[in-house]
Formats: sequence, C-alpha cells, structure tokens
Amino acid sequence: MKKVILSALLIGGAAMAANAQANSVLVFGDLGINTRKDAGDNKTLGLNIHPGVGYQFDDHWTLGVTGSFGTTRRKASGAKDWTYNNEYTAGVFGRYTQPLNKIFAFYAQAEALYLGNSDGSTASGVKALHSNGFRATVTPAIAIMVHKGFALNFSFGGAEFETLKASGAKNAATGFNLTFGSQAHIGVSKNIFCGHGHRKGHHMKMNHGSRMEKEEIEQDKKEDNSED
Repeated sequence: MKKVILSALLIGGAAMAANAQANSVLVFGDLGINTRKDAGDNKTLGLNIHPGVGYQFDDHWTLGVTGSFGTTRRKASGAKDWTYNNEYTAGVFGRYTQPLNKIFAFYAQAEALYLGNSDGSTASGVKALHSNGFRATVTPAIAIMVHKGFALNFSFGGAEFETLKASGAKNAATGFNLTFGSQAHIGVSKNIFCGHGHRKGHHMKMNHGSRMEKEEIEQDKKEDNSED
C-alpha cells in the first residue's frame, strides 16, 4: 500500500492567535492530495481544496464566505475507466477567537453550506447521479503565534450535520458526525492588515507599558518609516 500526502496547508486558518486584530482580512484554506495503490493494483486518487475569506470586525469575531471542492477517483485493477465522487460546497462562516496569552489563542469556526454531490464514471454513456443538500460544521482549534502575524494552527476534529437528497429521490439522507480525536489538521495562517494606519493603531493598542513592548513598537515604527 502506498499513501502520499502532498499537502495539508491552512492559509489563514486562525486569526493571528493572541494578536488577532479588528479591521483585518482573514484568508484561509486547506489543500490536500493523496494517492493510493493497494496490493491488488486497485488505484485511488483524491483532491480537496477549502478556501475562504472573511472580515474581522473586532478582536474576536470574523465573518466571511467559504467553499470547497473535493474529488475521489477509483480504478480497479485492469480497468480502463475511473469511477468518481465529486463534492462541492459554498456558504458562510463565523469565527470566534479568544486569546489565551501572547502566544496561544483558541478559536471556533462554524460554517453553513450548500452541498452538491455527483457520482459517476468516466466510461462513455454513463450518466452521473447528482445530489443536493446542506451541511453545518463546528470546528475548534488552537493557534500558536510564530512570527509577526504568522501562526501554526492545530485542530483535532469537530461536529458536522449533513442532509443530502439525490435527484429524483423522495427522501433525503441525513447524518451527524463527531470527529473529535479522530482527525488532525496542521497549518499556517496570517491576517492581512488593512493599511498602514491600522498598524500604527495596533501599536498604540498593544502598548501595555513594558520596556520590551515599547522597544518593539519603536522598532516597528522605524520599519514603517523606512517603508515610506
């Protein structure tokens, strides 16, 4: 058996840990690719991407839009064609971030999504079966500040509700999943600040009077002046 995970990258997965700031733009996402071939020479290919963008209007709350696309393809040993399952979502998210200290922060993200699904084959003349539904998820995570707004993000599952109705079917299939402890995701993140003026406001807000903080502020101001 061969399994290769080429990428699991969260771009902006957390709101800059303890330095989460109002009036900033949060960009996040994850990308995953995997391949597998078992002892019987049956092949499986998978791809998924989950981007999103939001506006952080205070130091705790972020609202925005998100979506995803994923595909899983399988080919039996000796077969010419692949069977596939494609899934896509689009919707909104809300995130609450709670700083724990200057390095760590906790956040929880809730998503409400339109869900589409299709099952089919690459063989000619085979029609895909389409389904539509709704998905709601809640995912808690921890962010660790690394350097100047970059953070490492760790999540270990969440809660998910889903309803999906196949085209032409009378009833929808529904399900609820708890994945705490059974899934793990690691990524990096960064908030995009809205302009030079916001950075200066950030300096003033974060000045709690310590000598180290004042030195850091003065250094940042020097960097700002050099950029100008």
